[in-house]
Amino acid sequence: MTEEYDYGSYKDLTNEKEVMDITTKIKHCVIHFYHSDFRRCMIIDRHLETLAKKHLKTKFMKIKVENAPFLVEKLQVKVLPCVISFTDGIAVDRLTGFEELGNTDNFSTAMLELRFKTAGLIEDDMKKDSRKLKKKSIFGRDYGSDEGTDDE
Repeated sequence: MTEEYDYGSYKDLTNEKEVMDITTKIKHCVIHFYHSDFRRCMIIDRHLETLAKKHLKTKFMKIKVENAPFLVEKLQVKVLPCVISFTDGIAVDRLTGFEELGNTDNFSTAMLELRFKTAGLIEDDMKKDSRKLKKKSIFGRDYGSDEGTDDE
């Protein structure tokens, strides 16, 4: 089912039906409601495009507010940029403007990425990798195990 969606890209959706179809079929998606004349919408676009290429289990998309009047009203999108994140079709996070990103145009992609990680929308690659590694002492023994604790 998810193979039909182009992970790793930041797609511009053309209508509300696409938004509803994708948000209900994909586990995690981030939708940017934007206006093409708003400078701050272009700033968030650059960051989301970067994150889309990095986090391939989350779908990043955008839609012009004028193409989504029903969703704009239903989701109460009143300030742009507005980024609404969905998990299993349910809106779980909303970023409105840049207030939560330091209220500056110069926020880092890492700051936005941390925001999405905290909301559970993207995986923390370090956490995922650390679960695979067993911690070993300098003697090659696993921490926390009783193995090798007797004097030999």
